[in-house]
Amino acid sequence: MCGLLDKTSRSDFRDFKGISLTLATIIILAVAITITLAFSYWVGGLTQVFLGFERVEVSYVEVAYDPDGWSGSGFATSEGGWNISIGLVNKGIWDSTFTDLLINGKPMEVYSGSVVLIDPEGNCYTSSKDLLIRLKAGTSMTLTVWIKAGGFEHGQIVSITLQTARGGSFLRDVILT
Repeated sequence: MCGLLDKTSRSDFRDFKGISLTLATIIILAVAITITLAFSYWVGGLTQVFLGFERVEVSYVEVAYDPDGWSGSGFATSEGGWNISIGLVNKGIWDSTFTDLLINGKPMEVYSGSVVLIDPEGNCYTSSKDLLIRLKAGTSMTLTVWIKAGGFEHGQIVSITLQTARGGSFLRDVILT
């Protein structure tokens, strides 16, 4: 015969010993746990990306009336008005980009120069057309809103809303003192 089924030859496989059932079970469990951990880290990473959020908090608001008016880069007035300093803290996991400012629910363009938003670098915005102020995750900044006294009065409650590119709205009511 060909030697493979020869009854007189000894099988080479009988010389090998198998691993014990306990050791095989431990190896299978270790591989299964490793795959499960890798999968859970992968899913956790995806969850953070898809379920991330913007969380901007207003840390403080200071309102001060200036009877002499305010002058800044490219904008000047001799009328009195209010300087409203708004401290913002980004506690979310995404950067926030402010794209609009609403005063009493209306865009600042409606007030035709009576409302000015000043960013930390001193840039003045009277329209949301060019407004892009970025607040990185984990950082803080102070924005100043200047409101001319012409259309507003002492004691009036003004609702200030900052809107972001991701659709977040951050509202704060202030009393013009």
